[in-house]
Amino acid sequence: MYCKLRKMSYCIVVYSLSLSVYAGQTTFQYEHNWKSMDRKHAETLKLIHKDDNNWQYEFKFSAASGGGSNRDVLYDDMQGGSGGVVIQRTYTLPNKWGSIIPSFELGFSKDSTLFQPGLKYSYRINDDWSTSLRYRYEWKKISQSERYKVAKIAGNQVEYIANGDAGRHRIDWALNYSGIKALGLSYTFNYYVGDYTNTSYKVVAGRLVKNEYLAYNNKKTDYEQEFKMTWHYSKKIKPYLSISDVSKSKTNDTRQAKFKVGFNYLFGNQGKSGADMVYKTYFKYAHSYGSSSHYHGDNFGLYVDFDKNAYVGMNIDIYNQLKNKIFFDDVVSNYYQIYGGYHFYLTDQLVLTPNMELRFYSGGGYKAKSQDNLPRYQVGDVSDSQRPGARYTPGLKLTWLTHDNLAFYTQYRYEFRKISRNKREDPIQGYVGNTSRNRFDLGANWNLLDDWSVGYQFSYFKGNYVLQNDKKHDYQQEMNINWQLAHDWQINFVAEDVAKSLNNDSREAKLKLGFTYLF
Repeated sequence: MYCKLRKMSYCIVVYSLSLSVYAGQTTFQYEHNWKSMDRKHAETLKLIHKDDNNWQYEFKFSAASGGGSNRDVLYDDMQGGSGGVVIQRTYTLPNKWGSIIPSFELGFSKDSTLFQPGLKYSYRINDDWSTSLRYRYEWKKISQSERYKVAKIAGNQVEYIANGDAGRHRIDWALNYSGIKALGLSYTFNYYVGDYTNTSYKVVAGRLVKNEYLAYNNKKTDYEQEFKMTWHYSKKIKPYLSISDVSKSKTNDTRQAKFKVGFNYLFGNQGKSGADMVYKTYFKYAHSYGSSSHYHGDNFGLYVDFDKNAYVGMNIDIYNQLKNKIFFDDVVSNYYQIYGGYHFYLTDQLVLTPNMELRFYSGGGYKAKSQDNLPRYQVGDVSDSQRPGARYTPGLKLTWLTHDNLAFYTQYRYEFRKISRNKREDPIQGYVGNTSRNRFDLGANWNLLDDWSVGYQFSYFKGNYVLQNDKKHDYQQEMNINWQLAHDWQINFVAEDVAKSLNNDSREAKLKLGFTYLF
């Protein structure tokens, strides 16, 4: 939270970054998609930042309607799908020979991690036509909870690999036409070929049989075609529509249409006073560790601050299912989140900020195989199930700016947690329905020195379900320390006092260490 302290009161993770002008552009993208035969709806959200050095950083996630199984359900019973971050850079070749774009994507879903390096060549044929060719290699690593199964083989209980990791080569060719005013047309052909990167099995007639990799129509190959039309409505807003030909089954040649409708909204040139909105974009990352539970997790995303008027951000939260595993070792996604707020200055010292958070849970690792391993599926907030679903949190915050170095605030939030309908019943954990709780926050932020700031927050929860120690109320404390390491870098340390069990009064310290970078 960067601040000379008019900012300190309401920023999210950036406390004291300088006010210097930085260049670049940030875009928000929303997309709705629907498949004609599966008849399932889904949303994709992205925040994309491009700087003046030709680097691009993209954060994205998807959320599915209908609990992942119901057809023709729109904006209801939503849950997280997959999410990730893409980093790429464009290198322009001399003599108008086009450009090459190396990239890397790190993706997450409820039961796997995706590593995807790639390389793209783009060439402009003339003023109206351009083309590109891209190669990517996708390696999908399956989480421990989904990798192994146990079966009775020759009278013995045998643990075996039921779901193997997979590697897939992907080649994309695109042709673009811009000869029509305010309209862009493109065609893309994708070709895939893949295989398992380790051996996995299935049980057939009491014996283990090796799994064969299938992509489409009993083969290891697949393809897609997409036609896309983009309307350049203005410099900031660009709606689009696309129709794709995609496969439906791994074992036959059935195909279906996939429709996408969405828009890109460009916030303008970052930090330039001539733009409609002056804003700054930050990358933020934090690694967390439970001092008693010994679970590690990671949270990262983009945060956009609109010069004291508003903010919007996107987070991806993941955790390791195994204790004492540090970075991306047996990782599953916890939730994907988008949030925002607007600041109303009641006086020079009082700021009222209505805000909203939308959190979509993918269900990563939620299903306990036995009562013994149940605790691993309560990483983080023990009163919140990891089951697929969503959390909707409207809030209202009031900040008092006392002087240049100190601010106090209070906030009320209503948190409604909705569990996917087809995931509410579990043979181990029992039935979990929709829940709600009221949250009250009190806090302060203080700039100690030019390069150091501290904050404290106390939160009280009152719910309609058990939160901790067999009671329907709970509390949480948080202390944060922020060090301005360099002009555009900040180190963030957070220590939280959180409940550890629903059935007793045990608590633990949750420690977070991360950084904030101003593009």
